Amino acid sequence: MWLHSKILRPVSTMALPAILLLTLGVVGCEKTTKVSTRPEVEGYVGSSACQACHVEVYSEFAKTGHNFKLNPASSARQSGFYPFGDLPGPPPGESWNNISYVIGGFWWKARFIDNEGYVLTGSNVQYNLATDRWVSYNEGQTQEYDCGRCHTTGYRSYGHQNNMPGIIGTWALNGIQCERCHGPGSKHVYAPYDHPMKIDRSSVMCGECHSRGSTSAIPAGGGFIRHHEQYNELVASKKISFACVDCHEPHVSLHKKNPTRASGIVLTCEACHYEEAEGFANSSLPHYDLGTIKCIDCHMPPAVKSAEGDPVTHRGDVKSHLFSINTDASAQMFTDDGKFAKGYITLGYACLWCHVSKTVQWAEAHASEVHPD
Repeated sequence: MWLHSKILRPVSTMALPAILLLTLGVVGCEKTTKVSTRPEVEGYVGSSACQACHVEVYSEFAKTGHNFKLNPASSARQSGFYPFGDLPGPPPGESWNNISYVIGGFWWKARFIDNEGYVLTGSNVQYNLATDRWVSYNEGQTQEYDCGRCHTTGYRSYGHQNNMPGIIGTWALNGIQCERCHGPGSKHVYAPYDHPMKIDRSSVMCGECHSRGSTSAIPAGGGFIRHHEQYNELVASKKISFACVDCHEPHVSLHKKNPTRASGIVLTCEACHYEEAEGFANSSLPHYDLGTIKCIDCHMPPAVKSAEGDPVTHRGDVKSHLFSINTDASAQMFTDDGKFAKGYITLGYACLWCHVSKTVQWAEAHASEVHPD
């Protein structure tokens, strides 16, 4: 429970610059703090208001992709807005003056919303960060922006944000900020002990956004599991009894350029699967000796696609959360129509995304050597 005790622990106001407290309108973080003039209305105050007391957590959370699910174009176009790299500009042939919001742009891809609230569609309208290239998105279609439930904080399903007809719903704050998971913080800011924030450690909380459709199925397409379906996968796995936060520190970015990314994983596979880890270490195969091959490379391979994916090499750009590997070379990972995953990882995705010149038959022949008794 150290994770949440750290999050909620207030610091003495003696350590905070007076100007910061005045700017935030917070007299202090002690239990005696009371502001009788504030309205008795619970509302959203933004993540910056959390910074005064939760300095360390805020500094890490500010580097996560949650903050950048939806960004005003006026901010996204500025150098240094994203913590690990800038966007190259608006789509070719477009002007920033015609862009109201940028969707994403933090890790995998960026899409753009025009001044009427519609997502830009056509050729060369989506920017894929890993490959630094522009690709098409929903050519020939009119695309409303109806993603606010998982891209914003304080979302309401009615109305149109900023009166833009293409946007479905309204919200209090752009992006997934602290209050999306912990609830509105206006009362907590003024009297933190009297109004503690919500702490929900369940996977269901994460699954509100990290899922697609019914969680009884795992939607797929183009030879990959579709993105933001970690909860669908978890439900289909033997790890359903786990909470996401058992393994993940949700306030730390796993971006490959984040120098503190290692602290984003609080529990590794070896902590529970020690016998399998020992067998792996004693395997006759060279995986362990290489020192760079980890459990997650095989049991959580990039079988999910967000922006880039090559079904020939079985390499997507998001790790799967299915964990279980079917070592039968004839096993198929997807249904015959390719629209759903079956709930396990096949040898093509577990092995051949590294061993690109080998076959699933070769992988089956050597599978028992990975974890020898």
